[in-house]
Amino acid sequence: MQIAAHFTDLESNTRQDLQSQVRTFQTEGRKVWLTSSFQTQSLPLLHMLSQVAPEVPVILIDTGFLFPETYAFAMQLGKEWGLDLAQIRSQRTYHDQRTPSGHFLFTEDIDRCCQVNKVEPIQDLIRPGDVWISGVRRDQSAVRAAKERIETDARKVLRYHPMLDWTGRDVYFYINHHKLPKHPLESQGFVSIGCVPCTRKWSDPDRGGRWEGSSKTECGLHTQ
Repeated sequence: MQIAAHFTDLESNTRQDLQSQVRTFQTEGRKVWLTSSFQTQSLPLLHMLSQVAPEVPVILIDTGFLFPETYAFAMQLGKEWGLDLAQIRSQRTYHDQRTPSGHFLFTEDIDRCCQVNKVEPIQDLIRPGDVWISGVRRDQSAVRAAKERIETDARKVLRYHPMLDWTGRDVYFYINHHKLPKHPLESQGFVSIGCVPCTRKWSDPDRGGRWEGSSKTECGLHTQ
């Protein structure tokens, strides 16, 4: 009963805050965007947004290396939930993303690969004064644990994190309670799903399985 009560309050408060903050930002004349990786963990925020502010554009950053299942899942949810879904992608071609030795960046410089394919495209889209909504949570990494619910980055972009105080357990409670679909790769053992070259099956929660063999835990979207 305690878990159910906690979850009910958490969901209600988050939903109300999301609706209220979006309306405030819009009244201030700001453009509001939400970025999503369309992993299973992304679903509560997407689901709530579809109900309280479906007009907010939802951006899938198409790195050109995502799993086919991710593209299909994003299109499915966009259609079923009435999301204003859009994709953005780096202007750099695959040829431009090769190292002097002829290999793709992800084989030799994964930080540069993320910068080119994730960070640069969103920087080209979002302008100072805009509001960038994302589903980061404090329990995901040390970097995210230090974040505030609303903060301003170096470019004067407002960063709004409505899911900051949620845990992985809360996320799956919401998904099960509302009977939401899950990313099709999750049933195959993928916990954290990013690009094909840098994602592996893993049993650890949240970020496990990403950038295996390195100390990397962030793509750079939420550290700059």
